[in-house]
Amino acid sequence: MKLNESLELIINNVAHDLGYSVYDSVLVLHGKTPRITVKIDHINGISHLDCEKFSKELSHRIDEGQLLDDYTIEISSPGIKRELRTIEDFLRFTGAPVKGIYQEDDTRKTFKGTLIGIEGEIVTINETNKVLTLSYSQIIKANLDY
Repeated sequence: MKLNESLELIINNVAHDLGYSVYDSVLVLHGKTPRITVKIDHINGISHLDCEKFSKELSHRIDEGQLLDDYTIEISSPGIKRELRTIEDFLRFTGAPVKGIYQEDDTRKTFKGTLIGIEGEIVTINETNKVLTLSYSQIIKANLDY
């Protein structure tokens, strides 16, 4: 198993065991010391204590498996400007301010407003002067906009 695959497995196991989900993870091998960056998530949000707990457990398991000799770890939440990547994200953040880009015919357009919700594959956003209804597949990118 390659280093990156082994590390992904450890990261996902730590997240599962501690009750978190992995939003994103990156291994950077440039320079003298490899850097492991992980963004974790939880339905109730992520605190500094969550990041500390995850970091300690991840370090322990990396050391236990003798995967890397020297490394740095950065653990964080996806943040308040997080990208909405899944239908579940749109459900979870109903009522939140959002902005993004969508495709309409051959044109890319932007939206900014409050996420009213998602029903099936239909996303509804309350912009200042109108209600925008989009198919989930039209959305190229969407982020929270706090």
